[in-house]
Amino acid sequence: MQYGDEKKEKLNNLERKLYSRNAPNIIDPGRSEFKESERGGNRAETEQTNESWPEVKASSFDELAKKVSNMAQKKNHFVKNIFIFSLLFFIVAAGVAAYVFFGGSNLVSSKNVDIKVVGPISIGGGQEVSLDVNIINNNNVDLSSAALSVEYPDGTRSAVDLSKALTQERFQLDIIKSGASFNQNIKAVFFGDKDTIKQIQLSLEYRVENSSALFYKEKVYELSISSAPVIVTPTYPKEVNSGQEISFNIEVASNSKDKISNFLVKAEYPFGFNFESASPSAAFGNNIWQFSNLNSGEKKTIAIRGNIVGQDNEEKVFKISSGEASENDERQISVPFSDLMESILVKKPFIGLNVSVGGQNGDYATNGGNRVETRFIVRNNLPSRIFNTSVEVSFKGGALNQSSIKPGENGFFQSFNNTILWDKRSLSELTDMGPGSEKQFSFSLSPLLYSEIASGAKPNIEITITVKGERILESGSPEMVSATETRKIVLATDLVLTSKTTRSQGSIENSGPVPPKADTPTTYNVVWSISNTFNQVSNVEVRATLPAYVKWTNLKSPAGEIISFNQVTKEMVWNVGSVLPNTGFGSNPKQVYFQLEFLPSISQIGRAQNLIGDTYISGVDKITGVKIESKISGVTTNFSGDPDFKVGDDRVVQ
Repeated sequence: MQYGDEKKEKLNNLERKLYSRNAPNIIDPGRSEFKESERGGNRAETEQTNESWPEVKASSFDELAKKVSNMAQKKNHFVKNIFIFSLLFFIVAAGVAAYVFFGGSNLVSSKNVDIKVVGPISIGGGQEVSLDVNIINNNNVDLSSAALSVEYPDGTRSAVDLSKALTQERFQLDIIKSGASFNQNIKAVFFGDKDTIKQIQLSLEYRVENSSALFYKEKVYELSISSAPVIVTPTYPKEVNSGQEISFNIEVASNSKDKISNFLVKAEYPFGFNFESASPSAAFGNNIWQFSNLNSGEKKTIAIRGNIVGQDNEEKVFKISSGEASENDERQISVPFSDLMESILVKKPFIGLNVSVGGQNGDYATNGGNRVETRFIVRNNLPSRIFNTSVEVSFKGGALNQSSIKPGENGFFQSFNNTILWDKRSLSELTDMGPGSEKQFSFSLSPLLYSEIASGAKPNIEITITVKGERILESGSPEMVSATETRKIVLATDLVLTSKTTRSQGSIENSGPVPPKADTPTTYNVVWSISNTFNQVSNVEVRATLPAYVKWTNLKSPAGEIISFNQVTKEMVWNVGSVLPNTGFGSNPKQVYFQLEFLPSISQIGRAQNLIGDTYISGVDKITGVKIESKISGVTTNFSGDPDFKVGDDRVVQ
């Protein structure tokens, strides 16, 4: 390499170092001095120079810049370390806070309060239950103003008084010390259907010192009803013929050690069931019975009678419910004790017997002396023939009037045994009845009047219809087939109303001239009397309308009787309620006195005048279910039954 090339290469290397990114320092190399050894030296020596830059010391400025750069790098590392440390501290602090808060280790936490309930988990309905509620304070501070609220499920009753519903109780506990506990005993009686779950809601509220915050702790305690307080047992035939009369009995027995009050038994009848009667009578409609009191171990029986009509092998389902009556609607069950589904299988009888008494399928109620016609159809339901059919109708009962019995077509009444008979001798159609063939029969009679019935005899007529015939089996031997139906004709009670006018009788004083004088008011007393024979009558009302010239004074005796008067329609109504059997027969009749004011006009002079128009009485026979209605004529100013009456006192004078 030539000298010039070598020098150039050194310069290039120096340039690369100067502009390199990795050069840590920037140093001005300055200039090198040109030195002559001496003024008189030779040229060669003079031209010799340094071929490389000399090592020189950096300037003070460069050294300062280097120090600043180093300090900046150190500061950057320090700030980064501070940031990482702060982030780690925040994460650790957040974790500790979360643990303290959610872990319940803070000074006041509902998690440090525990509610424990000690008691049975399964109970019998209607039995008194005692529960011990234990409240434990595991906080580091006392609980002040503590109060325990208990919410009871539907059907809960007070253990002290079963007639009172128990919905909620509140107990003031005051202060529960830190680490201490408090015990509270609660007692109640739970009602409900078997296997139902009853939930008791317990809620503790409390405060702590130096805080206005209100804290809560809640717990739910569950009880299972293992048995109903009332046991309902139905008794009935499992299989009946279509149209057959049945008796469906419901036994109600108390399973509680305490008296049960105000509960209902409700029967829901299937389609095709014709209700006839019930004993005792239903409180509402024909299917709801109300029991005000049932002592421990006491039993009641409801007997329901009726007949079922259905297809062959059709299942009829009865639903029987029992439970506590609702406070808002006494006909509804609010807390159920039991729900039963009972089924009866309907079979088609070999001989069909369809009976109608007085146009009704079931029993019939009427007044004595009325003629009642009974019709019935006998039908062969077999796929084979029936031979030698006989039809027999027998009668018994205190209201039977033998002389009134009139058989239909070719029937013969035998008075010695009170029986009507039809057979093949009187009707040729009964010799051979083909499959599906039918024959209609009829008879009529009139029950005795109530006054004609022997003392102690039942005021009814029992009718039993029996049909018998023979069918030939495949073996060739005959088999007897039969069908029987029973009906009753029941006498409705005699509810009798009488009305009269008086002046001096009764406790209400009257005023005005007698005889009545035109344009001058005169007052009269009217007496309504009710008598009743052998059945209790409910919902009894007496109604009448006053003429325009008669005024209602609002005076009555006894004062407890309920009489309402409509000023617009001028109709007065006596709400009697129930009238017991034998009222007026061996006992006093049901009576009410009330006063009317009569203001006669000159157009009425010379005649007695009406004080009340036609008077109507109505009610329902509780045994027969028959609605009883009758009408009597109104009363006038004629008070001839009064001891002070004289002839002419009833006529209006000038």
